[in-house]
Amino acid sequence: MTRWPLVLLTALFACAAQLPEKVELQPQAENVEFAYETPSPTSYRFLGEVTGIATSTDLEEAQESAKNDLRNKAAALGAVLVTIDQNTGQAVLLLNKTRVKLVGRAYKPVD
Repeated sequence: MTRWPLVLLTALFACAAQLPEKVELQPQAENVEFAYETPSPTSYRFLGEVTGIATSTDLEEAQESAKNDLRNKAAALGAVLVTIDQNTGQAVLLLNKTRVKLVGRAYKPVD
């Protein structure tokens, strides 16, 4: 009997256990706002791409935690503005959870 299914199942649970479930917004990220459009390059400077990830049994909770993760990472770059370019959710097999991944761009005002 092959052990591959057991190895794959163990790896799946190990990966899922590493995904954050509840991401708190850090104080320095409270000033990071979401923009629905790319800001003007004369007013804001692009700092880099940021990714927020979270899981939960509740989709809205996973979404909110992923947004907090995104804002925390944008704040770490010195950003005050972040756009969301990609918003995906997928089921985490066997755990009855949803994984939300947000990919965006962080910006700060031009000096």
